[in-house]
Amino acid sequence: MIEPTRRDVLRAAVAYSAATGFSRFAHAQSGTIVAHTFPAGFQELTQSVLVPEFKKKSGTDVTLTTLLAVDAVTRLVAAKGGRPPFDVTILDQGPLLDAIKAGVIAEYPVERSVHFKELVPVAQDKWGPKFTMQMVGIGYNPKRVPDPPKSWNDLWKPEYKGRVGLTALNSSLGTAFLVELARVHGGSEANIEPAFAALRELLPNIGAVSANLGAHATLFQQEQVDIAPHNFNFVETLKGRGVSVEFAVPETGLVGWTTSMHVSANSDKADLAFQYIETAISPDVQEKFQTAPHWVIPTNSKVPTRGPIQAKLGNTIAEIGGRFRVQDWAVINAQRSAWIERFNREIKL
Repeated sequence: MIEPTRRDVLRAAVAYSAATGFSRFAHAQSGTIVAHTFPAGFQELTQSVLVPEFKKKSGTDVTLTTLLAVDAVTRLVAAKGGRPPFDVTILDQGPLLDAIKAGVIAEYPVERSVHFKELVPVAQDKWGPKFTMQMVGIGYNPKRVPDPPKSWNDLWKPEYKGRVGLTALNSSLGTAFLVELARVHGGSEANIEPAFAALRELLPNIGAVSANLGAHATLFQQEQVDIAPHNFNFVETLKGRGVSVEFAVPETGLVGWTTSMHVSANSDKADLAFQYIETAISPDVQEKFQTAPHWVIPTNSKVPTRGPIQAKLGNTIAEIGGRFRVQDWAVINAQRSAWIERFNREIKL
């Protein structure tokens, strides 16, 4: 008979606690949890809204770790089998698939969740709820682009020579735009050629390619570009800070990805991590996400839309969720590295 190791016991305990809604470990969990968040606006919103609400409800402090999603998955994988670097992580759809494959996040105890069933269907995932939808559209400077763009084709207009901004494909925004560009030109996630052909034609208009969303925001802040693919809430955050920028929904519709929250596998604060996520998807906190300057799009159907979310995206969260086209990130992930190499090689300024 083989005696189990301490690690075997711990793994079994964590698995059992997840299956029973974590309740048997609640009494042993206190103090501080470590939560991963994204940089810039997400970090600010987490610090100003989510952390205080969670602390008020649980009496627990939160230490934030700020990383891009790909880097968060890398750290979780490096710590696999031991204590994870954070108890909660947030992931976009591409990195989420990598985390599931690597076994570094736990299934969400849906049966215990108060708010999971309130989420729009696109936000319900057994690995963890999608707490926001990231909409890709056209960001533009209204001082330089007085007529709001209606189509992705507007980026190819000759008057925007040297004034179009793009993001590299290591960002979800850059990849999502590439796939949508393929789709509107007759391609798909499985046929990206039409997108690269269109980008080659766009080269004279491209003024800058940013490495990430933070750098992309700087292009508008410094008026280096006038028009670019952009995220809705990032545009609204910039606008709230006095930057001359607006957001237009292309006539081909809303497209993008979801961002979700997860309990890290082997977390010894699993119950508190669950409570933290429940706080994030509760109607009262989701309502506060939908405020200036961040305007993060809620996914809880009980939250009424307002402000620019209502004006530009839809009258209800259910309407927005129903119109929102989610791309196939399983197909994307299989080819993304090759796309990145090709983009870096072919799209040179």
